[in-house]
Amino acid sequence: MAINTEKSQLGVGSGNILSWDTIDKLKEADTKAMVKPLETKIQDNLTKQKDLTAITTLLSTFKGSVSNLTGDNTYLKRDANATGSNSVSVSVSAGVAEQNMNLSVQQLASQDSFQSKTFGSRTESVFDTDVSFGISIGGKDYVINADSTTTLEQLAEKINEATEGKVQAKILNVGGDEPFRMIIQSAQTGEANKIDFYSIQSTTGGSATNTSDDSTLKALGFYFDKATASNGATDSHGNTIMRLTLKQPDKLSEDEKKNAGSQISTAQDAKFKYNGIDITRSSNTIDDLILGVNLTLNKVDKDGETTNVNITQSTEGIMEDIKAMVESYNSLMNNINEATKYDSETGLAGTFQGVREITSITTELNKIINGVSKDGKSLADFGITLTKDGLLTLDSSILNDMINTKFDEFKNFFSSETKFTNVTAVGDKKIEWSDDIKGKLTINGVEIDINIEKDFTDKDGKTLTNGEAEKAKKNALLKAIANASGLSDISASFDKDGKLVLKGSGGTDIEIKGESNFLTKLGLKEQKLDGKTEIIGGFFKGLNDTLNGLIGSEGSLTAYEESLTSSHKSLTASKEQRQKELDAKYTTMAEKWSQYDTIIAKLEAQMNTVNSMIEAANNANK
Repeated sequence: MAINTEKSQLGVGSGNILSWDTIDKLKEADTKAMVKPLETKIQDNLTKQKDLTAITTLLSTFKGSVSNLTGDNTYLKRDANATGSNSVSVSVSAGVAEQNMNLSVQQLASQDSFQSKTFGSRTESVFDTDVSFGISIGGKDYVINADSTTTLEQLAEKINEATEGKVQAKILNVGGDEPFRMIIQSAQTGEANKIDFYSIQSTTGGSATNTSDDSTLKALGFYFDKATASNGATDSHGNTIMRLTLKQPDKLSEDEKKNAGSQISTAQDAKFKYNGIDITRSSNTIDDLILGVNLTLNKVDKDGETTNVNITQSTEGIMEDIKAMVESYNSLMNNINEATKYDSETGLAGTFQGVREITSITTELNKIINGVSKDGKSLADFGITLTKDGLLTLDSSILNDMINTKFDEFKNFFSSETKFTNVTAVGDKKIEWSDDIKGKLTINGVEIDINIEKDFTDKDGKTLTNGEAEKAKKNALLKAIANASGLSDISASFDKDGKLVLKGSGGTDIEIKGESNFLTKLGLKEQKLDGKTEIIGGFFKGLNDTLNGLIGSEGSLTAYEESLTSSHKSLTASKEQRQKELDAKYTTMAEKWSQYDTIIAKLEAQMNTVNSMIEAANNANK
């Protein structure tokens, strides 16, 4: 039979002795003894996790500042300072050799550009009849088909589409009674992008739908010298054509001059002198003269004018990097000092007071900060000193002097160098090309399909023989390896004996796998060669290593953080289990007390009955 354990019921029979109030007091005492200590530990754990996150974040910030000063990139930055006529703008990439250059611009690269006569409307029809004409640029011929309904705007679109964007046609509003002109220009600068027009004499066997003559483009205001017979010349589409030459302005008649188009600029290459050497390029932007140096030609120099460019080590940002390092270190130390302090008078302690993982940070870092390099240099030589409070101070004047006058010493102290040990796999025999070379070669997990036929053909389907065939097959194998998606830092070549050579770069490993018979054909075997990457030198390398030992994937603080997380899970589970046990204990107690309460009530009732009978008997005997 279920027992009613409602608070309003319990204690009625026992005169409120076995009551809920008594149970609550007992349970509160047990909770204080068994659960509250766990709740306190859980709260302490969460506080430590929160404060540890703050410390590791500050360590990461400090490590970032140190890495900026330790890494090569900081010392590979370059400045390009130009003086003189400034006819050339120069930008440089990191790592370019420090050097001086003298530049003089004789000619800027330009586009071929033409403007048509003026029109009253964009939608005005251009031609009186159906016509086709040609435009040549960059050694290719393009045919434009138009009809009597083709408007000025539509003709521009046809030119753009037909020439694949190599020639750009657009309509400009230049003002006046007839405000619209068509501009036809090459998309790129350079002599190779010269625009030529031609008429189409016959469409037999070609792609043109109509014909034209040397007067067709008068509709655009273009007048050409009378063309002479071209002896059946054809364009690349098979049309019989006649090449056209635009009349010079002084050869135009007075009537022709009234509304003639003209050539605005002529396609030409840029010409300049680099340290006295004549250079020609198709563009005014040059990025292939010196690796990592970009030149932009701005104007033509007058006689005797030059631009002098000095490429030097850039120190911009280094002072800021040092200041950031000092500030991040001091923020870290202030946080650690607060977290590990102990006040003997009040008995108050920081979150990590006595925690070795945290208290040892200061000792480990100061060991590096106070150290001396193999050259006898210390941070103090660069204006950075440690105060009695354990914080860094910076004397900017000393640091600035070292950066500007003794940069090599500064670089040698702070920076480190990455050294690679590269590995090479060399075939043990020359590849025999007399058989098919077909199979799968796996390099560093990338599977490469090799399919080289015994009878090798060129792109025209001609079967190659002897030396030509072997050379082509070698190139096909090298191309297959070079083009393999996901295979980086591995190059393939052949040595003088015809053996396949695989070479790693940047310390990359080389692992070769494949079916043994196929590997044998290539002179290879399954193997793994281990490359190596090593950071050497630099006073701060030790500091960087120490920081990695704290917050790296296997660092001491990383392990401490994992232990706090594990402890939190364990404490939470223990607390929940104890709470569950207490709840069960006092639920059972309430049920039993309810039963006892009922029994007591019955006994009291019986006692009251007996007492009533005794009292009645006594009254009867009086």
